[in-house]
Amino acid sequence: MQLPQVLVKSEDPFYIGGHLGAPKIPIIDHHPTDATPTMKILFWGVRGSFPVAEAHAAGYGGNTPCLEIDAAGQSIVIDAGTGIRGAGQALVARGVQQIDLLLSHAHWDHIQGFPYFAPLDEESVTVRVHSLRHPTQSLNEIFSGQQQAPFSTRPLEEVRAKLEFIEHEDGDEFDLGETKVTCRRLNHPGIAAGYRVESGGHVLAYICDTDLDGEVLHAEGLDETVEKADLLQQLRQNARDLGHSADLLVCDTFFLPEEYEPLWGHSCPDEFLRLAGQVDAAGIWLFHHRPGRADSDMDGILERYRSAAAAEGVQLHAAREGVEVSL
Repeated sequence: MQLPQVLVKSEDPFYIGGHLGAPKIPIIDHHPTDATPTMKILFWGVRGSFPVAEAHAAGYGGNTPCLEIDAAGQSIVIDAGTGIRGAGQALVARGVQQIDLLLSHAHWDHIQGFPYFAPLDEESVTVRVHSLRHPTQSLNEIFSGQQQAPFSTRPLEEVRAKLEFIEHEDGDEFDLGETKVTCRRLNHPGIAAGYRVESGGHVLAYICDTDLDGEVLHAEGLDETVEKADLLQQLRQNARDLGHSADLLVCDTFFLPEEYEPLWGHSCPDEFLRLAGQVDAAGIWLFHHRPGRADSDMDGILERYRSAAAAEGVQLHAAREGVEVSL
């Protein structure tokens, strides 16, 4: 496999929003210098479980999950953790009129930033929220639930933007402009999805949250007539389908092997390094960092797994707020 070259384009990276101790923002290039990128990915939130506003997390960032993708002029956001606040401010500043939000699942760290998503205040903007269908609640009900009294003073019905909720089935493929999106079930409590985003010959795979190789079946609402081992194998195959030949594989690496808790529904770097090798992915990005992980811990994890990544022929990165990747 021909690995893309990774370059830092900016000679003078700037600080995010003036936050004290915030990381400088490198722009990472995965395409030839004379080519126009067909996909740009920006990390706005990389932390799992709950946001962290402490010095130990300033380098990699403390916001919960959110990615922004610019694919052939289409604005796509993945997950609505607290990182979506900054993403929304940037989208409004650029005058973006249509935004598609791909929701992995409705655990609070993945939706808690939605009430503060600035495009919702713009009458000229359309926001379409995509997710797997839930058997007992609609997407509208889920999002309305966290914005009702006594939890919020602003009901969802008061947003000014045109807000649409689109519910998908496992395995659905759909087009957002010239970009193709595939969603598949993952092994995580409740109803959780991963996404494959394809545009201009490039692929981003977002496989978070999931317990990739664990023996506990976390996913709910599956066919009860099928054996547990078969369901687990299907969920693993779903992850492989999402990740095959991906340029970027953004993955749930909440645990290290010595920390692994089988009842939580999260994975370790070892599992995703094996997956990347199996599916011929070019690079993986460690993501959904534990709240207590210090910047020095993250640096150590990268160093710990660098030789294993090289053995698999995979480029290894750790997701950091403000990093932009161009394909």
